Amino acid sequence: MQDYKLFAALTAVIDTGSFERAAGKLFITPSAVSQRIRQLEERMGQTLVVRSTPAIATTTGMRLLRHARQVALLEQELQDDLQGDDRERLVELPIAINNDSLHTWFIPAVTEILVAERLLLQLKVEDEAHTLGLLKNGDVLGCVTSVEHPASGCTSTRLGEMRYRCIATPAFAARYFPRGLSREALLRAPAITFGSADTLHTNFLASRFAVAVGEFPSMTVPSVHSLLHCIQGGLGYGICPELQWEEMLAAGALVDLMPADRPAVQLHWHAWELQSPRIGRFIEQMVAQARIRLPQ
Repeated sequence: MQDYKLFAALTAVIDTGSFERAAGKLFITPSAVSQRIRQLEERMGQTLVVRSTPAIATTTGMRLLRHARQVALLEQELQDDLQGDDRERLVELPIAINNDSLHTWFIPAVTEILVAERLLLQLKVEDEAHTLGLLKNGDVLGCVTSVEHPASGCTSTRLGEMRYRCIATPAFAARYFPRGLSREALLRAPAITFGSADTLHTNFLASRFAVAVGEFPSMTVPSVHSLLHCIQGGLGYGICPELQWEEMLAAGALVDLMPADRPAVQLHWHAWELQSPRIGRFIEQMVAQARIRLPQ
């Protein structure tokens, strides 16, 4: 059986980034923290923490960190259940999610279950191709990702399809794309992109029109809502979630530049295999709501 005081020291060091701050969090001395980490490393037979600034976990350290956080959640829920106040204590719920999901379907999908289970979201926002890294590192207990296959010790559940459209104002389309989208037109038309980590736009241009990164003019706007506002203002064209702009399209404020071609991203939910009952109920409700709100 593992000594979970040692795991608590590991978690504190990685969360705070230093042995000194971990000591303050645990109300012990830095020397005691160092001793516990060294003892855990001796038991595992390998280094778990890179003594850098900030301190970071090794690959094995990350696996242990994930295990430690799972155990902490399960132990707290067991304690609450035995004391009869399972639904009274607020529980933090660290999740990694992509911007487009956060600003469209996710919050409406989970609001009811968050209130019912008294859960506090702790969201980390990353591109859908990168959220899985946060789960592997033990930073979160679940993530929305475009990756299908789960990491070791995790499960994968398909949520649905996030569909996008390439859009602009009618005036912008008439000026830059009078004959529709073409490689020549895209090389001179200003694009509105989310950022370097978001490859949806660049992949769209590369796969459909052989336009490479750096070949087209673009404005970077790392905000889902502001990106749409820039498109509405006629500053450029862009690729936005279908869920975000359907009403504006119906009102004639925007036009679909490629109505027969809608880029799509398959979304999956990845989470630790071992979950507490309360978190399990959240996941069940979230997945059910996602499948209602996202095309299958």
